[in-house]
Amino acid sequence: MTDIKYTDDGKKVLVVGKLNAQQTIVQEIFVSAGQEIPSGENFVVKSLHDQPAESWKEKNLRELEQRYEKSRKNLEADIAQQASRLTMIKDKAKLHADALFKFVTNSNEGQLGLLKKVMSGQITHVFVSGYSPEIFEWDGGKKAYDIDNYHGRAEIKGLKLLSLFGYSDGDLEYRLHTYRDGSGDSEQVFPAASYKEALALAQAECDLQAAAYLAGGRAHFAMDNWKKIEGVIIPEMVAEKYEEALDADRLKRIESLLKEVATLQSKASRKE
Repeated sequence: MTDIKYTDDGKKVLVVGKLNAQQTIVQEIFVSAGQEIPSGENFVVKSLHDQPAESWKEKNLRELEQRYEKSRKNLEADIAQQASRLTMIKDKAKLHADALFKFVTNSNEGQLGLLKKVMSGQITHVFVSGYSPEIFEWDGGKKAYDIDNYHGRAEIKGLKLLSLFGYSDGDLEYRLHTYRDGSGDSEQVFPAASYKEALALAQAECDLQAAAYLAGGRAHFAMDNWKKIEGVIIPEMVAEKYEEALDADRLKRIESLLKEVATLQSKASRKE
């Protein structure tokens, strides 16, 4: 079995044999073409080590280099992380600035004027669009409050807030949530500084829905809800089409009931 040791000065050697109790004959190992080969003349040493000997100075320098390398890597990682954070912060700031400039550039005077009214507390009425259109007073209407109706009680939890959604293209959208903390569903609403303003918004939406209903692009028209809004004018042609649809539904219902009656009569006659 090959006995490999190390001398005091760090040489890797092959143990050839013992000269006496204090001295050992060795041969130095060299590297040639990637292979370790014992070569050269044998020589005598007094002490050998299982691992390469290392002086205090060498050990201290090695530990210093290791600490330096670890600190260097940690510092480089911190610098890279900070650089990434700064880049992200700059990108976010740029996006905010671009969005602000786009909003200022694209927003029309009407939107900005409405925003001023909302912020200054001049809103008195709110128009709700969609399948259940209505106008309600902002301060006194039930929809403006978060009301707990659990087990038949009616406890006012607080006043709901209008949520403003802004888009970078300059559009502003106001939404009213189910609960005052912004949770639950929400619906788009249109604040107004008077009932007259809210009515104008409602009439414009009614006209749009009416046109789509007459053109066949809208299957439903919220006639009952529109009728509840005082001052809204429903086009006569829309009312006629709506009544015709109701008549058609009634006839279908009558036909269905007649068939059901006939079926019941037939079953009854068979039992007699």
